[in-house]
Amino acid sequence: MEQFKDIIPALAPDNASPSSLRHTPMIPNSSFFHAFFNLNHLAAEGTGWFFLPGMCFADTQAWWKDGPRQSPHEGIDLLFFTDQSGQRRELPQQALVPPLWDGEVVAVFEDFLGSTVAVRHPVMDGQGWRLVSLYAHVRPLVECGAQVSARAPLAAVAFGKVRGSSAPPDHLHLSLGWLAPGWPVTELVWPALWNNPGIRLIEPISLIQPRH
Repeated sequence: MEQFKDIIPALAPDNASPSSLRHTPMIPNSSFFHAFFNLNHLAAEGTGWFFLPGMCFADTQAWWKDGPRQSPHEGIDLLFFTDQSGQRRELPQQALVPPLWDGEVVAVFEDFLGSTVAVRHPVMDGQGWRLVSLYAHVRPLVECGAQVSARAPLAAVAFGKVRGSSAPPDHLHLSLGWLAPGWPVTELVWPALWNNPGIRLIEPISLIQPRH
């Protein structure tokens, strides 16, 4: 299992309370980028993630169509990366997805492009809140209750689901946050996630870009 040696400060969300801002939780570095590209045989090609306007945390515009999102973006969308020549490349279909860290699968539920897998990690913020990550628009390869490793796939990006003409193309959505003590994981649902008082969302980009 992954050893949590290197830690970096978490970015506080815009809607964080004054009390949470006074306490800056520390989050371990993640091997997500390298594990993802190794699993998908792209280790020699990828140099970093590429984001279009609308793909990032708290963005209010859509990246796949003209117009706004229904609510601010709860995480980031992963579909493109830069290669060794600096060109934008698209991820392969049904790319394998590892978790950011070791953990336990605490929920699996359907979303409009596939399914979402929620993982609870052995990281606390010092006030009883627990680190959780959500992987959306995927085909799960594990069941609820499974122990998952940061070096093994827990899902593949969903492919070919029938959707409306205004839906985005297949991609991985990643969200990260602190879950309140005793807060049920059944509350981790997309329509209300941005305003859910039981989770403090975190900007994840600094955790998933490669460290050179």
